[in-house]
Amino acid sequence: MMLHGLGGAKENFWWATRHSALKNCTLIAFDNPGTGDATYYPDSPLNNDDLIEITALFIKEIIRGDFFLLGASMGGLTMLKYYEKYGNDNILGLISIEGNLTIQDCMFSSKVIAQRKEEFLSSGFIHGIAEMNKNTSVGYNIIADNIALNTDPTSYYHYSEQTVRYSETNELLEFFILVEIPKLFIHGDKNKSLSYISQLKKENVHVREISQSDHFLFYDNPMELYEVIGEFIDFVLNLEKTKKNPLSDSGPNSYRNV
Repeated sequence: MMLHGLGGAKENFWWATRHSALKNCTLIAFDNPGTGDATYYPDSPLNNDDLIEITALFIKEIIRGDFFLLGASMGGLTMLKYYEKYGNDNILGLISIEGNLTIQDCMFSSKVIAQRKEEFLSSGFIHGIAEMNKNTSVGYNIIADNIALNTDPTSYYHYSEQTVRYSETNELLEFFILVEIPKLFIHGDKNKSLSYISQLKKENVHVREISQSDHFLFYDNPMELYEVIGEFIDFVLNLEKTKKNPLSDSGPNSYRNV
């Protein structure tokens, strides 16, 4: 199950469907209300807690058996909060693509909630898109276009509020570290200065860096990103095979941090 971030959509993960490293995986993604093809009703505002429940409904209705949970940016927040509330033995591993862990990850949402809602809807939304388009990374430019075409500004504002509130306490980081199933944190090489990366490595979290990438790795360098994800999935599946049959030759039993 793949969860997109603020202003994203299921199409963010399109390249995953084309990568040979994931050819044996069933890939599931959906649009959060107010993004992509999903309608948003401003008179019935939603927040991150609602996204957790929507995720739970999708998983309950669609997924049978074991699976991996992946979240990008705000989707990483949804992933962790879902696991905290509903996590069970069917979840084999967590994969965070620069998912929200602390307030420093709120580079978009913190700017949103610094404005009054009316101000954001009248000018802040368009200004934010223009600022993203100034970035030289292709991922920023594609996401900016996606937001302009396929994102309800009111939903963007509503999701930003709770994203900041959940991220500013450091509880997400602490929970991610304490989770006792395999977990992978992936970041772009332009964001190697994230303050918690060294802590994650010390705390038995697999960390991988993707070259020539900023925050939107799935557009900046999707081939390397999904190769890394495929390696992690194979590593975890081999661990599971070993648990069930300790005498089996399950392949590599280590995974590297970079």
